[in-house]
Amino acid sequence: MVVLMVVICFDVVTRKFGFQMPGLGSTRLQELEWHLHTILFAMWLGHCYILNAHPRVDTLTAHRKLRSRAWIEIVGCLAFALPYIGVVAWYGLGFVAMSYATGEGSEAVIGLPYRWVIKGLFVFGLWLAVAAVVATLLRLIAFLFGGVGRGAELNIDRVVEPM
Repeated sequence: MVVLMVVICFDVVTRKFGFQMPGLGSTRLQELEWHLHTILFAMWLGHCYILNAHPRVDTLTAHRKLRSRAWIEIVGCLAFALPYIGVVAWYGLGFVAMSYATGEGSEAVIGLPYRWVIKGLFVFGLWLAVAAVVATLLRLIAFLFGGVGRGAELNIDRVVEPM
């Protein structure tokens, strides 16, 4: 985030005062900004799910018991999260391979080259999210079928508790 903030501030200041460094114009800086936004989003997606820092609507589950919320979370992971993220991550591999094979770069003449790098990092972040959903599923299954009182060791309340 610090790097992103520095790039944005540098871009704004150089555009305001009309100062452009050779080879580092506003187009490249703006493309670098969205590359850094993509990296930030992709790398934190799975981590936020593990920490239960993702948005969710808990009005229907807040009053339910811990075991009921665990079952609802399992159904949500299996019916929605894994199919969606899994399909996008799987087809993303071909997307990155095609970008690499064609040497894809920016459409702007003075833009950043090697577009496959940012696409690859985004797909890698999706695979991290798949791993986070699988880890959460395993933790929920261990809670439901692993015996009484296992919720504290597995930190299950953080997985299914409303924020």
